[in-house]
Amino acid sequence: MDGVHRVHGTSTAGGLVRDHLGRWLTGFGMMFGSCSVTVAELWGLYQGLQLAWNFGIRKLKVETDGLCVTQLVARPSITPNEYALLIQAIKDYLSLDWQVSLSHIYIEANFAVDYMTNLVFSIPLGSMVYPTPPLGVRPFLLHDSYGVSYPRSVVL
Repeated sequence: MDGVHRVHGTSTAGGLVRDHLGRWLTGFGMMFGSCSVTVAELWGLYQGLQLAWNFGIRKLKVETDGLCVTQLVARPSITPNEYALLIQAIKDYLSLDWQVSLSHIYIEANFAVDYMTNLVFSIPLGSMVYPTPPLGVRPFLLHDSYGVSYPRSVVL
């Protein structure tokens, strides 16, 4: 799952669900108005959990490049803040009768989800479910399943 916030104020979230062999099961994208990247990533996690649960998946490994999100959700208690209700909704999904692991991965190993998140900038406000992979994401699915990552470009 992933979330993106662009300078002009638009935010998106996206994700995909694959089986244990890396095959596409479903994907999603959400377009928001203005919100922080943390809120977008939390919404992406919530939507991804909801989609996986409704798809009938009962053993799920969630990978996100949002380290802040994994830390917020892992805390045993929820601090009252702007994220509290959304974090509680995520924890409610995590407490259902299924096995879910949540882990942080680097963005360089998450290109398929990054593509899905950026693809959503082309739709109006709202959410979209992709029962089949969009054409542009297919090469990234292969790269991610083979463990291909790309070096990060850093300007000093």
